[in-house]
Amino acid sequence: MPDTLDRLFGPANLASGYSAAFTGTAAHIYTIKTIHIVNPTAAAITVKLAIEATSGAQADSELILPTATIEAGGFAHYDGLIIMEGTEVLTATTSATGLTISGHGLDQS
Repeated sequence: MPDTLDRLFGPANLASGYSAAFTGTAAHIYTIKTIHIVNPTAAAITVKLAIEATSGAQADSELILPTATIEAGGFAHYDGLIIMEGTEVLTATTSATGLTISGHGLDQS
């Protein structure tokens, strides 16, 4: 099966506090090209993202986005290259509910 650029996850709401935003599948390699985080609420919300071997607690060494504030009605856009392998987990920690996340790239199974 050829590699095809696709939406890998989302759009999905991020829970308040710590949560898993995306969990990979065994024997897959994911090349994430873009991540969009939208804040449609009336208040600013902070978020940080990490890639973990298993869902647990975000360590500073796992962060791909340190704590960032997304203003009310605003968004954050990542355009780069993130590689995830197998069942690695993209996790988020937020200060409130309301953010929506989506990611696009390649699922190289």
